Amino acid sequence: MDETDPVGRQSALEGAYDSPQIATWYAARDDRMNQLLGHPFVFRALNLAGRRDEVLLDYGCGPAIVAGHAARHYAVRILAADVSPAMLAHARNHPIPHASYHRITDNHIPDLPDACADAAMCNHVLALLPDETTLLRAFQEIRRLLRPGAPFAALTTDPTHTGIRYTCQQIGDLGATYRPGDTLPVHLRCDDDTWQTFPNVYWPADIYPRLLQQAGFTRIGQHHPTVAEAEADPATDPTLLHSSTWTTERTHPPLLLTTARA
Repeated sequence: MDETDPVGRQSALEGAYDSPQIATWYAARDDRMNQLLGHPFVFRALNLAGRRDEVLLDYGCGPAIVAGHAARHYAVRILAADVSPAMLAHARNHPIPHASYHRITDNHIPDLPDACADAAMCNHVLALLPDETTLLRAFQEIRRLLRPGAPFAALTTDPTHTGIRYTCQQIGDLGATYRPGDTLPVHLRCDDDTWQTFPNVYWPADIYPRLLQQAGFTRIGQHHPTVAEAEADPATDPTLLHSSTWTTERTHPPLLLTTARA
C-alpha cells in the first residue's frame, strides 16, 4: 500500500480499529487520563449539565463509552456515529439510554437530517483522518448536523508532546520528528499493564481552527486541561484523582480541547 495515498491510508487506519476484538479491548483499556483531563472538560464545554432532553452527537463514537457516560449523567439523547461496523456493533451490544446508532460513510451520515443535534463532540477521532480534505469534510458534516449556534468540542492529544510516556498513553516515538500527515504510532496502556500500538496521523494543533473556520464555525478556541483544574473541580472523582501521581501530566498537559460554534 502506498502511504502517500490517502484512500489507502484511510482504509488501513479504519482496519486497525475495525474488529470485534479491538472494539472490546478499546472499550476496556486504561482510560484514566481521559476520564480526568478529557471527558469532563468536553462535557463542560458543551454545557451538558444545562441541557434537558436535547440531542448530543458523538461523531466517531467508537464503542460509545464516552457517549454512555454522557447519557447516564446528563439528560441528553445520543446520536452515536462511527465509521467502524465493529465499534458500532459493540456499542449496540452494550446499549446506553436514549441512544441511536449511525454509520459514517465518506464523512457523511446519510440517515441524519440537517440541524438535528443541539451539541456535538469528537473524542480522539481527528487523528484518524488521513488528509486535510477529509478533516474539512468531517467538520462540514458536523456543522451540517448542528443547529445554528450549537457548540462543538473536539478532544485530541497535544501534538507537541510526542515521545512522552504518560500514565496511560504515548503518542509518537521518543526522538522522532513528524510532519503534518505523517503516520504516528500511538501506544495505549491496557488494564494488565501491557501496551498496544495503533496508527494515527500527526496533525499540528493549528490545523483545527483553520479548517473549522473554513467549514463555517465561529468562536473557535483551544485549551489544554490541567491536573490543577481537575483538582479544583469538586465533581472530580477522588478515587480517579488519587489513582496516579500524574507527575508527567502536571508538567506537560497531554490533551488539547478545541471548541467552536456552528
